[in-house]
Amino acid sequence: MKKNIKKLILLLITLVFLYIVFSNLDFKELIRTMKTFKPIYMLYLSLAMFIPFTFRSICFKYLMSNSAKIPVIELIQVCMTAAILNITLPARAGDLFRAFFIGQKYKVDKIKVFGTVLFERIFDTFVIFCFLMIAVSFYHRTPLTTNMCIIAAVLVFLMIVLTFIAYKFNKTDKISSFLIEKTKSYPFSEYIHKFINFINNSLNSLFKGFEVIATPSKLPIILISAFLIWCGECLNYYLVIKGFGYDIHWSVTMFINCFIAFACMIPSTSIFIGPYQVAVISAFALYNIPKEAALAMSFVEQAFVIILTSIVATIFLIRNNISYKELKEDIQ
Repeated sequence: MKKNIKKLILLLITLVFLYIVFSNLDFKELIRTMKTFKPIYMLYLSLAMFIPFTFRSICFKYLMSNSAKIPVIELIQVCMTAAILNITLPARAGDLFRAFFIGQKYKVDKIKVFGTVLFERIFDTFVIFCFLMIAVSFYHRTPLTTNMCIIAAVLVFLMIVLTFIAYKFNKTDKISSFLIEKTKSYPFSEYIHKFINFINNSLNSLFKGFEVIATPSKLPIILISAFLIWCGECLNYYLVIKGFGYDIHWSVTMFINCFIAFACMIPSTSIFIGPYQVAVISAFALYNIPKEAALAMSFVEQAFVIILTSIVATIFLIRNNISYKELKEDIQ
């Protein structure tokens, strides 16, 4: 019952966004625009799509270097498989898969690996914030956008500080001992203590995933790799824009990626259909690009990502004897 209610809510959210996408849309103009995409850019995109995944693999390799030595070529396949699972399955299934696969193959605590994945997301958030600042400063500086950037800066700063504190001043053992002592006289105290110990062990493992903080010499490479990940994402959209024959300011690609990052946080059905398109349309609207053209570009870029990552992920899952159907059932 709960599962059906959740699906219904996600469907309703998606339908709301799809209504925004298709309301007042000129379908003839959309089809005409789709036909203007230059075929040669399909080749460029097919090659450029590997750039962000390559740098994400390098970034993750350095984040995990204290725990396991993982070849970059394998990490590229893992990251691409995780990307398609994040798109097609709920609950950031790709991030869970990455933690499970690496943890199992390289004998590392899976929760610790998941902590490293979360730590990687902090770098992503920081880079996206920097891109937003650059885009706003160069092209769309208003009192509203400036205030939004200030609020975002405070939130990003707090997130980084709290992450550092969580790793450096981890007090979960003391808190756990305190709670166990205080609940000794409670009914079913044995079960309460098991639960407290489970949470304590999980948090300790999660915080160990931030261990690269202890080797600051690696942080510059990780940060540079994180920037290059998102530069690669910008390049992909820039090629799509060029493929449709538009010649607009490069900052649009930064706005697009910022908007998409926020849109992907919105619950929806598979492949982020709805929120993704609204994010792209909204970003292009800042540059007075017609809704039909923006939607055509979003379809092409998203299609290339899904097709390319699906091919690599399918080969990777088959080679490792992993069933997508069973994986989906486990996640659900």
